[in-house]
Amino acid sequence: MRASTGVDFSRYKRSTILRRVRRRMALRRVDRAEEYLRLLQEDDAELMALYQDFLIRVTSFFRDPGVFESLRADPFPRFIQDRSPEVPIRIWVAGCSTGEEVYSLAITLLEVLGDRANVTPIKILATDVNERALEIARAGSYVENIAMDIAPDLLQRHFVRTDGVYQISKVIRDLCVFSRHDVTRDPPFARLDLVSCRNLLIYLDLAAQKRILPLFHYGLKP
Repeated sequence: MRASTGVDFSRYKRSTILRRVRRRMALRRVDRAEEYLRLLQEDDAELMALYQDFLIRVTSFFRDPGVFESLRADPFPRFIQDRSPEVPIRIWVAGCSTGEEVYSLAITLLEVLGDRANVTPIKILATDVNERALEIARAGSYVENIAMDIAPDLLQRHFVRTDGVYQISKVIRDLCVFSRHDVTRDPPFARLDLVSCRNLLIYLDLAAQKRILPLFHYGLKP
């Protein structure tokens, strides 16, 4: 897997990896681990299917609404106090998956900024190792049932509905830069106002968590 994808899953929790392997074995009706290993060596499609299963995607718009209320109440208003107009607000979303978290943060920040949004530079760096998820995030198009997670006024202001999907507005998409980045081995970003990592650390072992958290701390402004 590491040789084919460049992602080292040895730091992921063993229980998660085993559960996902067993799931794929059951789907392919394979009983023995040796037989499944042989299948992975011979079948690139199965290798990629297992890879996608390892990259668990758990995200939605405004997941845990209290988190976003907290951002509205304290850090976001503080970001614009005594800030020089040319200094951008910089946010890093690590393990961004298909982008719902990223766009939720962007919408919340714009709502707090109000009229000042037009004169406040914003850069949201969104990263993941899953290129397939990043493609979805860059497109910013989501099925209609996201309306259950988004307040109607926000849906009207920040989304365009076409052909049965909701697409996040170009204004917001232009604030977000999606790129491939492996937080377990690639260097962190710097001069950050906020780091959001809500979908990743719980799947990594303790050693990886202890290595990653100081990197987030390093990337943040004092």
